[in-house]
Amino acid sequence: MKPAFFFYANPYQTRSVEAARSLAACLRQHGAAVYTEKWLTALGIGECAELEKMPSGVKALIAFGGDGTLLRAAASAAQQQVPLFGVHAGTVGFLMDGDADQPAETAALLLKEEYRLEVCPMLEVNFSGKRYLALNDLSLTRGEHPGVIETTVLADGERVMGAHGDGIVVATPLGSTAYALSSGGPIVRPDVQCLTVTAIAARELLLRPVLLPLTARVTLIAHGRDRRRLQLAIDGQTLLPVTDEIRVEMCLAPEEALLIRPRNHQFFSTLRRKQRIWNQDEEQE
Repeated sequence: MKPAFFFYANPYQTRSVEAARSLAACLRQHGAAVYTEKWLTALGIGECAELEKMPSGVKALIAFGGDGTLLRAAASAAQQQVPLFGVHAGTVGFLMDGDADQPAETAALLLKEEYRLEVCPMLEVNFSGKRYLALNDLSLTRGEHPGVIETTVLADGERVMGAHGDGIVVATPLGSTAYALSSGGPIVRPDVQCLTVTAIAARELLLRPVLLPLTARVTLIAHGRDRRRLQLAIDGQTLLPVTDEIRVEMCLAPEEALLIRPRNHQFFSTLRRKQRIWNQDEEQE
């Protein structure tokens, strides 16, 4: 059976579309099948298929763009146990190991399986009778609320903290370098089994980030004022406006994401390289 891959791209980035086109050509030269969503198929890239029901035998889902593109596809990939690989066609891309300008090298890595799989835990988020999956983080913030919100965090029924500020972000190890890091949270190597809980712009000056076991059942409770809308964000992608008191429960999900990493991938080396890019001024880029 010939190898098959599913492409998922950012429709608002021309570079991601061209990167998908180039990689598809390289894979097809070696007899591989390429499946894409309808809009990419209309551009002449791949055979049409659905993200939520990828064809059997797909070896990997290839995301083209930035971290947000990969995160949007993560839940579907995890539920179908299809490995994820990111081709960087955005800005920084902490999760993207592929280079949009090197399609031949990416094709060789995928076809020869010159990689390792990094198993990444996910959070199961339950809110308002619905279930969501988060690969990076969940944040409960003031959203449109112009003032301070009061947030309470419980772990396994025990009160962990109460914060007055912009909200709370709960991150997986993989997500520690995203919103949690920007909020003052610690950097966690992906193989460390923990969750980080970080208050965002809290007025309690001595309130520090907290590490919890990965298996902890975490509850966030927030109280808005004057029915101004708060915001629940899952991986920075699924945004849920909330007007009443909110109670969000999360725990370790049975699903796991499988990230394709080149064999020479090193977490801290990658982090330093990406941070150098992030710290550059636009004029220097």
